[in-house]
Amino acid sequence: MKNIWDALLSEEHRMVRETARRLAEKELAPIARELDEQERFPMEAYREAGRNGLIGSTSPVEYGGGGADLLTNALIKEEFCRVAAGFGMSVNMCTTNFCYFISKYGSEKQKTTYIPPVLNGEKLAAFCLTEPEAGSDALAIKTTYAKKGAAYVLNGSKTFITNAPLAQYFLVMAREHGTRGAGGGTLFILDREMPGVSTGQPFEKMGMRCSPTGEVFLDHVEVSGEQIMGAEGHGYPILFETLDEERVLGAVTSIGIMQACLEESVKYAKERKQFSQPICDFQLVKNMLAEMATRLELARHYAYSLCPLIDDGRRISKEASIAKYYASSMATQAALDAIQIHGGYGYMREYPVERYMRDAKLVEIGGGTSEIQKMIIARELLKEI
Repeated sequence: MKNIWDALLSEEHRMVRETARRLAEKELAPIARELDEQERFPMEAYREAGRNGLIGSTSPVEYGGGGADLLTNALIKEEFCRVAAGFGMSVNMCTTNFCYFISKYGSEKQKTTYIPPVLNGEKLAAFCLTEPEAGSDALAIKTTYAKKGAAYVLNGSKTFITNAPLAQYFLVMAREHGTRGAGGGTLFILDREMPGVSTGQPFEKMGMRCSPTGEVFLDHVEVSGEQIMGAEGHGYPILFETLDEERVLGAVTSIGIMQACLEESVKYAKERKQFSQPICDFQLVKNMLAEMATRLELARHYAYSLCPLIDDGRRISKEASIAKYYASSMATQAALDAIQIHGGYGYMREYPVERYMRDAKLVEIGGGTSEIQKMIIARELLKEI
């Protein structure tokens, strides 16, 4: 579908996006429904993404990445999410919440050990923060570590962890026993083969079903200080520093779903006939298509305009939350409208729009709920005025 946004992209951006689009259409589109029904992550497509440099677009070149800007990552993610949103979410977890963290804060040994296998598509990674009693309140985690001579012993559990059932590497937030608040939080890099590290069965989810999600259990996991990423006690400052990027990329997930909803709706409206004419001739259908396109373009242009600001190191908490809140809300609405345009067929699994609705809803919950985003927006406004 033609987009005026193309004129604002560099040649490099267009080339990367085209590579991502071709891969998504070839490797994901033919099996997207199958992946959803089987709740299967397509490792073969993940490896192909690694071979094409689409996992590590923003990671440093010296560790196998592309050294590109955040917009490049966003363009790749939109193309993946347009075809299979769960795949885009799982890949981004590796790209942003693992490799990016380590490339920026990890030791040289950590960078050379953990980044290349993920970027080339050999290994999946997971970021482990959420717990049964610590979702929106990230400071309430109960996973702890205690010092044992020169070693650190971790105990606790994590839940709703993207990629957990298949991941080889885990970036885990734990707090020193007895600490509270933002102090005492430390990030540890763990390997599935370490004694005491285990995962539960994959969760059975409403949407994003090709993205494996589950629990991570830590039972007296003993590691050396070499597994700490960044300085001990600096886990939360590192996490808070990257929230703007995470929220903008969360908006991109929704943008990909919105694009898919619009494409399927336009196609169906032109083909489906009622009262001897295509339903796209009816004004109410035209209104839904126009509103869907308007919301999509506003969400896309706003979110993508924030990428250079994040690259420049600007703090944009309000703007990033606006991007995620608006895009996620509009994606759910776009999916509902797409189903309505399809009528009874939209409710059937034969057509992908019912999957888009199930996928879209997660972005209003994960990565900070819409309610949390509104709290942040209001908080920042009250500071400014």
